[in-house]
Amino acid sequence: MRGWHVGAAQVDITPPLQIPELGFIPRQHRFKGVHDPLKAKALALETENNSAIIITADAIGFHHNLLGDGRNFIAELRNRVSEATGVTDEAIMLTASHAHSTPETIGLTPLREVEGASDWVNTLLDQLVACAISAWQDRKPANVFVTIGEVVGISWSRRIIGKDGKAYRLPDRPPDEQVEREDYDPQVGIMLFQRDDGDIVWVNFACHPTVVQVNDLVSADYVGALTRFVETNLPQCRMCLFSQGACGDVNTVYQTTSDFTDVELYGMALAGEVIKQVALLRLHYGHPERGAVAQTFRHISGWRSAMLTPKIAFARKQFVLPPRPDLPDPQEAEMEYRRALEQIGGQTWWMCSERDLTDEERKLGWQLRAAWDKWQVAVRGRDEKERTVEVQVIALGEAALVGVSGELFVAPALWLKANSPFPFTFVIGYANGYNGYLTVKGAWAQGGYEVSMGQWTLCGDGSGEIVAEQALALLSQVFDKQQR
Repeated sequence: MRGWHVGAAQVDITPPLQIPELGFIPRQHRFKGVHDPLKAKALALETENNSAIIITADAIGFHHNLLGDGRNFIAELRNRVSEATGVTDEAIMLTASHAHSTPETIGLTPLREVEGASDWVNTLLDQLVACAISAWQDRKPANVFVTIGEVVGISWSRRIIGKDGKAYRLPDRPPDEQVEREDYDPQVGIMLFQRDDGDIVWVNFACHPTVVQVNDLVSADYVGALTRFVETNLPQCRMCLFSQGACGDVNTVYQTTSDFTDVELYGMALAGEVIKQVALLRLHYGHPERGAVAQTFRHISGWRSAMLTPKIAFARKQFVLPPRPDLPDPQEAEMEYRRALEQIGGQTWWMCSERDLTDEERKLGWQLRAAWDKWQVAVRGRDEKERTVEVQVIALGEAALVGVSGELFVAPALWLKANSPFPFTFVIGYANGYNGYLTVKGAWAQGGYEVSMGQWTLCGDGSGEIVAEQALALLSQVFDKQQR
C-alpha cells in the first residue's frame, strides 16, 4: 500500500490598513498598523485511495457572500483548487482561526462599500487558492501521527449556567453550589506529519482568540503566538498550522480584552503542550526497534496516540437550520434604522471610524448599530440561504476532522467527540462559511450575548444539537467507507 504524501505551504494575507475589522462603535474600526502578520497555511494530503486539502487562515471567518450577490466565496475557492489539483471539492476545507483583530469577513457589515475592499477580497481569494495549490505541489512521503494533549488555565466557559437558569461570565460566576454547568474543552488535538526534510504540525484547540480586539493593530492573537513559538522552538519543524475548535461559548480565562503580553503568554502555554506531545510522538514512534515496548507503554499508560493508517475518506452535507424565535417585523425594523440614520446626519456608519466620533455621536452610533442589526436579523433570519449550514468530515486514517460553518457551542462538540466511531475526532469551527452562533437548547431562556439581537445569531434554539446529530451521521458514513 502506498503511504502518506503530505505537502504544506503558507502565504501572508495581512490586509491593507483601510480594510476594517469588527469593532464596536459603530462596529467598523480602521487599523493603524500591524503588530504581527496574518498567515494562510495549507495542508495537502494524498494516499493510494484519495486526497484532501485543508486551508487554515488567521481570519475571523469567511461568509459565502464576500464576493457579492450571485457569487459564493467558498464554492469559488473549492472549484479553483479542485481544477488545479484534481482534489474533489468535497475534500477541500477552508477554516478560520476567528481572531478578532483581523478584517471583517463574516458578513455582518457591508464590507464591499468600503473603498478598496472588493479588490482586496478578490486578492484574498487568489492568495488562498495559490496557497492550496503550492501545498499540493509540495507533497512528499511522510509518516503521520496523532495525539491529544491537555491545557488547563487558558480557556473557560463564557456561558456559566446557574441553577437559576441564567447565563453568567467570569468574574461574575455564582458560588459553586449555584452553578449548573460551565462547559469548556481543555483538549489539544495534535497531528505530526513527519517528512525527511522536516515536520509539519497541526493543532486544534477551542478558545475565542479575543485577547486583543478593537485595537489599532492587526494581529493573529494567541494563535499567531502559538504557531510562531512552535515553529521557532521545535527542532525540525517546517510549519505549524492551527484550526479553531467549537469555541462558540468558550473564551480565555481573563475574558475581557487584554494586551499583547497576554497574547504571548497564552500562545506560549499552548505551544509548550504541543512541543511536549510532539517530543513524545518522536520518542515512542521514532525508533522501530522499540516497537513492542512502546506499544506496551502506550497501552498501560493510557496515552492517546496512534500512527495513522494511510486512508482518506470524506463526506459533507448542507441543511437548513430553524430561525431564531424572536424575529422582528422587517418593515418596522427598517423604519427604526432609517430614523436612527437621520439622527446621525445620514452618514452611513460603516464609512467612518469610531475615533472620528464625539461622545454624543458614539451614543448615536450604538443606537444606529443596534437598529441596523435588528433590521438585518429581521431580513436575513427569514432567508433559508443564510441558515444553510455545512458539516464536512475528512477522515485521515483513525482521525476525523469535522468542519462546521459557524460558532458551535462546546457541549454539542463534546457529545460528538464522545460518540464518534473514530478514536480521534476533532471539531473545527468557522469552516466553509459563517452561520453565527449554533446554540444549545434553552439558550434563549438563559439570555446572554450569544442570543442577543444580532446577525451573529440567525439560527434558532438547539441548532448546536442538530448540527452535532448530523455530524455524527456523517462520521458513521465515513467510518464505514474507511472499513471497506
